Amino acid sequence: MRTTNSEGYSYESVPTVSGTPPYPVDLIAKSKNLLTATCGLFKKLGPAVHVAPHVFAKYKVHAERARAAATVIGVDPVDLLAANLCYDLLMGASAMGCSTLALAGPDGPVLARNMDWFPAEKVAKASCLVTEDYGVNAGFLGMLGTVTGLSRHKFCVCLNAAFGGSDPDGYPMLLFLRHVLDTAPDYRAALEMVSNEPLMSGGIITVVGARNEERAVVERAPRRATVRTARGNEPLLATNHFRDLAEPEECSRYAHMAEFAGRAPARDILTSRHVLQEITAQHVVMCPAAQTAEMFVPSHLLPDTVREEMTLSDLYRYFLN
Repeated sequence: MRTTNSEGYSYESVPTVSGTPPYPVDLIAKSKNLLTATCGLFKKLGPAVHVAPHVFAKYKVHAERARAAATVIGVDPVDLLAANLCYDLLMGASAMGCSTLALAGPDGPVLARNMDWFPAEKVAKASCLVTEDYGVNAGFLGMLGTVTGLSRHKFCVCLNAAFGGSDPDGYPMLLFLRHVLDTAPDYRAALEMVSNEPLMSGGIITVVGARNEERAVVERAPRRATVRTARGNEPLLATNHFRDLAEPEECSRYAHMAEFAGRAPARDILTSRHVLQEITAQHVVMCPAAQTAEMFVPSHLLPDTVREEMTLSDLYRYFLN
């Protein structure tokens, strides 16, 4: 279903698929296209050659999932795992996206976020909601880790990129968030894990539970954390700048969300031209209390005629300038 906002921006819902095969053939092809493009860039950068095999050997559960998914999608298991390390391999970036709202609601809190990543066209085309044993992953086939996920235990998590240093001995970020969804029995336990686990990279992790007071934004360095919690029913926001762990930088997206959160529907805020980025690939809305998850992608990225072939110069433009 396509929706067009008052500014003329259109977006549409994605399919929901089971976490086990058989998968729709078109989604397999789109996921393979995304994974191949991502791995092609990483191999030119170099670090994936060394990091991915180490992670593959260290984290057995994720390695087994990589083997199973790689067989279906038709890619190498280590390459597939490398693609799931994209966040950690690109740390040091200063021009990232993602915008997140954690809002109080009459039926419990709502997490609403834009996922801005590259190549947006390939991410959007491959996007789907995947039902897993733990709940729902807002991603694509072959996504071993999690950027945005909903647990059956009535909490959800999402990641906003922010540079907070790196530690090669820490848990890779996306795989760690999947681990939280796999193992945490409730919101409180998830928040404790997110606040304390040594991580490979820093970032901003939003955790939302089933009650309006269960909303937190955790600013993470690999071995340090600060937690911003909701005050009453006030909105809780995150973009890509630390606000407690470091001196906050100016962010027009954050300012726009702060002005309209609670006064306009979350989807209208996220799809405003003041919040959208050139690399916005997904819009996700989750309510843990109601156990609902919705994902939408930009309509203009979906036609077959739209093709984005990312080069190293594009990568530097987006992430390393």
